[in-house]
Amino acid sequence: MSDQYRIGRRLGLSLVAGIWVAGMWALVATPVTVQAQTPFLGPVPAPVCQPADRTESGVDGQLTTAERASGASTHPYNCNLAIVGEYAGQGAGHQLMWYGHCAYVTTEGYEAGQKGVPPLRHPGIQVLDVSNPHAPRYVTHLDDPASLYDWEDGAVNSRRALLASAESWMGAGPQPAVSFYDLSNCTHPRLLSSVQLPDPKLMAHGGNFAYDGKTYWITSYNKRRLYAIDVTDPRHPKELLDWDFPGGQAGGASAGQICHRISLNQFTVDGHPPDTLLFCGVVGHLVRPGVYRSGNGLVIYDVSQVQERRPHPVIKVIGSLYWVNGNIAIEPDLAFIHGTPYVGVGDECGSGGCSYPKGAIDACRAGLPPFGFERLIDISNLAKPRLVAQLMIGVDSPKNCPLTEHDITATMGGYGYSMHDCTFDNPRDATLLACSGHQAGVRVFDIRNPEQPREIAYFVGPAPPLPTEIDPGSLLNAFQGVTPPINFAWSKAHSRFVWRHGQLYLWITSSHGGFYVLKFENQAEIAKLKPVPTPGNEDYQD
Repeated sequence: MSDQYRIGRRLGLSLVAGIWVAGMWALVATPVTVQAQTPFLGPVPAPVCQPADRTESGVDGQLTTAERASGASTHPYNCNLAIVGEYAGQGAGHQLMWYGHCAYVTTEGYEAGQKGVPPLRHPGIQVLDVSNPHAPRYVTHLDDPASLYDWEDGAVNSRRALLASAESWMGAGPQPAVSFYDLSNCTHPRLLSSVQLPDPKLMAHGGNFAYDGKTYWITSYNKRRLYAIDVTDPRHPKELLDWDFPGGQAGGASAGQICHRISLNQFTVDGHPPDTLLFCGVVGHLVRPGVYRSGNGLVIYDVSQVQERRPHPVIKVIGSLYWVNGNIAIEPDLAFIHGTPYVGVGDECGSGGCSYPKGAIDACRAGLPPFGFERLIDISNLAKPRLVAQLMIGVDSPKNCPLTEHDITATMGGYGYSMHDCTFDNPRDATLLACSGHQAGVRVFDIRNPEQPREIAYFVGPAPPLPTEIDPGSLLNAFQGVTPPINFAWSKAHSRFVWRHGQLYLWITSSHGGFYVLKFENQAEIAKLKPVPTPGNEDYQD
């Protein structure tokens, strides 16, 4: 056997759990063969839409060649979600954050004015007042270095009214700047600090707050490291930890993995108090569809010693769950469903990787999903996470490959219809889940029965009116491998569920359309679901 993981594949799904060694979970140093632990799940049923909705004409989630060529894709597609208000600006980037009646929309400030990308009027993080959902309005923008050159590192902590950002420069540095803002007046964030960290080559990529708002965590994709910043006094942040995963520990360079995106536990799980568990979407080394040299999936770490501020803290692996029917695991997020703790985590590329159309074609030939999708994982036993459901939509299913495998060309920047950031309506008692799926737009799922999820709504933002138009605030430009014709849009960010006067709304972003307030049209169905979102998802960690 070679030095690769040879992973058994049955019904299109393969899972590899962490191996129990010396009292903890760790990756084994030698190859193993592990049979699939659960059958393939999905795709979920397509939603039933309103008669007046402008619905997709192809497979669920697909933007057909005809729709792209005819210009039809320059108008939104919707199912059970209607536009209430919009702020287009000059496009939207990776992230949407929120506090109170304000939205914070990131733009790609480092790209504007270069390589044919027009300049940005308001570079950095856009601050929007959404007190009137019918007319979201721009107020100001945050343009310190960390906000101007951010990536997937921005985070808001509602308990302390703080916003954090790290200078990332396309996810890879170059300066180790971090910034913290006071959001007490949400329309006019006040800069508390903007400092350099000790590592001159930090190369930040992702970031998130601990639930108590006293620690800001950063991942470094390129350096495969983890950083913890003490923000007990956000005016004087201090680096607590620069963690180099030791000796083959999952998530580090020696294990052939990357700790990509992270979140922490807001609630006690399996006896572990809040902020003592770190969930990481770990990226493994993909050899070919169905074969990884190192695991791709979810790793759960015990970070209690950091939370307790012990000197020389140690991070331990508690549990892990790997799969081969996706690539580049993204941010895991915690929620309870009927009292059981789940983590939602997916992949931002399909089983054949992010290089399209080859990635989709290779995955299809292997009988695996060509695009990434969200999963629901039961973590009642942290040592043995258990896959419960795969939230595949039609475009993800291998059976639809003849209709979809050539949709995403080499000039579209990768990702295709793969999922990115997903948001639970109420992490304390989740009923709904909204997922941004790049060219598939935003999809909303009913997860009351996590073993039988169903799709209930979607919104696909418009492509630019001219296929040569570049939105400087978006990621659709040459820096990301996107060149005309641009006949699609990307949705990447977390979404916000909001109750207002008995109506359920959803805040989202799309690359060309910018920021949207949507409302659920099928209120009778929504009422049957009895969702009780926390007021604006305050328990949710972006």
